[in-house]
Amino acid sequence: MEVFKLVPEESVFFDLAPDETTLLFYILGVGVAQSLTIDELRVLGGGLFITGEVFLTIASQRVLLNDALEAQQEHETTEKSKQSIEELQSQNKKLENQIQYLQQQVEQLIKK
Repeated sequence: MEVFKLVPEESVFFDLAPDETTLLFYILGVGVAQSLTIDELRVLGGGLFITGEVFLTIASQRVLLNDALEAQQEHETTEKSKQSIEELQSQNKKLENQIQYLQQQVEQLIKK
């Protein structure tokens, strides 16, 4: 599964403060609106609104997929950790048994 970028390496928006970004879109809107009729403004406004909804839907889906991938990776890591712990516990038990066996042999040698 593909991981989507949360932050681009370069972006025009990195150089703009939030107020400047707002001002840029305001000037763009007013500038374009001067040459359009009311009907053209409605069509353009509706189209831009739909485009914005598409952008938000794509961004939401990407966040969902990134979160799902992260959760899957965490689950796999947790499962591997559990397996490792179980393996270590098993090895520890084997070593304890070997120690007990060796202690018994040492005690038997001492008694002889």
